[in-house]
Amino acid sequence: MFCLLAASLCLLLPSCVSHKDLVSINGNESVPKDLRYPQEVSNTVLYKYQPYRIQAYDQLMIRINAFDGTTEDFLQREFAIENNNNNNIDFSPESVYFNSYIVNDSGYIYLPMLGRMDVSGHTMTSLKHHLDQAYSPYLRFASTTIKLANMRVTVLGEVNNPGVHTLYNERTTLLDAISLAGDFTDFANRGKIKLIRQTNREAHSVYLNLNKADFLTTEYYYIQPSDVIYVEPTRKKALDVSNRTLGVVISAVSLAALVINVLFK
Repeated sequence: MFCLLAASLCLLLPSCVSHKDLVSINGNESVPKDLRYPQEVSNTVLYKYQPYRIQAYDQLMIRINAFDGTTEDFLQREFAIENNNNNNIDFSPESVYFNSYIVNDSGYIYLPMLGRMDVSGHTMTSLKHHLDQAYSPYLRFASTTIKLANMRVTVLGEVNNPGVHTLYNERTTLLDAISLAGDFTDFANRGKIKLIRQTNREAHSVYLNLNKADFLTTEYYYIQPSDVIYVEPTRKKALDVSNRTLGVVISAVSLAALVINVLFK
């Protein structure tokens, strides 16, 4: 029995995760022993946010309001559309898909009265101004509201809630996306986060080290729609899985030995 206990301890010890492996952002920097809070540990200039530009296969929710009654009615509709406070709009994923305009592979959408419109490369703000002007010959005080319907990010790997998560803020960071996925598990490799980003007809991937603050200064600090984030496991997870399997085997052997011992006595 002592031999079995010693063997178990020898196998379990290598699977322990160190404190440094569980800390994100400057987890490997030394902190003064006489640190009194609050005290600035580091000063990093964040990457300057760039508004998202529409590309092929994006989904656009477009609503238009025009002056066709009283000023009060016009303003009430305008505020309702801008604040998504219209009870007639269904925002379920199925409804959003069937009621949005999908940008084709050439960067065009087809709108009532206007026909084919090139929207590729526009930000949400610039496209609104463009459509407002385009509709002005047909409608009085035309005002459009545009939302990106495919504001989603996929987070996989060593997080507590992996899957596809909807974003409700265009200025969403990588840390926000990890938080939406329930934060890291104990075996997440914070030093090797893979981010896959699609741009038009191609996709590229990068590895980010969240143990250091360097990623805050890169363009990957801010998430873009359809980004895929994969959090790799540490090597210690494989040992942990092996130890759990071995633990079951040892427990079974111990139980069998105990039963045999009782029977023969």
